[in-house]
Amino acid sequence: MPVPRILKEVFWKFPLLSEQEKEKIYYSIKGVVRSEKVSVSQFERFDVLEKYVQQILNNPTFQDAYFKSIISTPYKRQPGDPKIIAYYLSQMHPTPENDAWWGKGVTEWNNVSRAVPQFVDHYQPRLPGELGFYDLRLKENLARQMELAKMYGIYAFNWYYYWFDGKRLLQRPLDMYLDSKDIDFPFCLCWANESWTKGFFGSSKEVIMKQSHTVESYRQFIVDIAKYLKDSRYVEVNGKKLLTIYRPQDVPDCKNTLQYWREYCEKNGVGELYIVGCWTSDQSENFIAKGFDAISEFQPGAILGYCDNINKKLPFINKEFAGAVYSYKEIVENKVYRKNFSKEKMYHSVMPMWDNTPRRNNRGNLIYHGSTPALYQQWLEDVIKFTKESNLADDLIFVNAWNEWGEGAYLEPDKRYGYAYLEATLNAMNSFK
Repeated sequence: MPVPRILKEVFWKFPLLSEQEKEKIYYSIKGVVRSEKVSVSQFERFDVLEKYVQQILNNPTFQDAYFKSIISTPYKRQPGDPKIIAYYLSQMHPTPENDAWWGKGVTEWNNVSRAVPQFVDHYQPRLPGELGFYDLRLKENLARQMELAKMYGIYAFNWYYYWFDGKRLLQRPLDMYLDSKDIDFPFCLCWANESWTKGFFGSSKEVIMKQSHTVESYRQFIVDIAKYLKDSRYVEVNGKKLLTIYRPQDVPDCKNTLQYWREYCEKNGVGELYIVGCWTSDQSENFIAKGFDAISEFQPGAILGYCDNINKKLPFINKEFAGAVYSYKEIVENKVYRKNFSKEKMYHSVMPMWDNTPRRNNRGNLIYHGSTPALYQQWLEDVIKFTKESNLADDLIFVNAWNEWGEGAYLEPDKRYGYAYLEATLNAMNSFK
């Protein structure tokens, strides 16, 4: 039987199809072909495939309508301005541990560059803009990141601190920054006090670096970070050093441990501590009663469960997709994040976007689809307004994140949007001048 003309046209539009794929398509619709007619559903499927192929081919050079070039007039901070603190990941450089676990030279960029879209209009892979696939062993890259952050109104970076019962990981960029007194940009630390598993690269839950949750280990932690807390650029809240704990629920003998930290710092020239625990919607503990000064939302965990899954509304290409997709637009337009506005002593957090496909591929991933700089700005403005009206110290607002490329959560410039998310941050700050 000769191949119908309509199929020849389809095959011509998709030159990348293998002969095996062409044969599969042909036999899948052979039964419904009559006088070179194909069912509407088959036409729709071909249309989806064509859009998907065009999206992949256009991605490296595509610029969104929201695309922005770099600004010429940098932000000038004034007394009383809100303080936006962006989480900062130091994974973008080779380490001996990652060489051993994943292969020579593997960094977060390996995850980022391997990502593929799971459905039509799914923004993957995400390609960096001005900074490129940077290496954080170079001081020039650190300096430029902080220069950009300051230009667009970011107050400080909250560096993830990886410490495992005395063993540190990814410490080189932070230590290089600490030694570079010419880089004038505030910082603070967030202890990522959880074990590392191979799930970081989407492979398994096998633990490759265990976090010890003993009182002795936690007491030693504060000794290890004292030199950072003493740095003149370290962020303070009402004169106290800001320290964030990623998993406050894991702190052993919590109240006494935090008290030990405070006493150690006061006795050893650090000063007072202001300890904030990260909060997600699945936590019910009263961390204030356990000794924390405040809690802070950590997105998207703080809003997880507040939105409806939209998987069934999307034109999936990967039939094996096993993750969950939610609408970023729904978060903002329905202001679902305001459900947390009533919580006591809580700082609020915003994410510019979220999509951990690079790490999870099609399994167990979480996507907030449809983010735009305008929607992000609307969310951030609302949080700034609420924060300024609240009684929390120093008007802190946390953003997840500056450079979490593997989880699709970043403010840094990319190919599609340029500096648009940074400019949206600046616009939100300027709206309250």
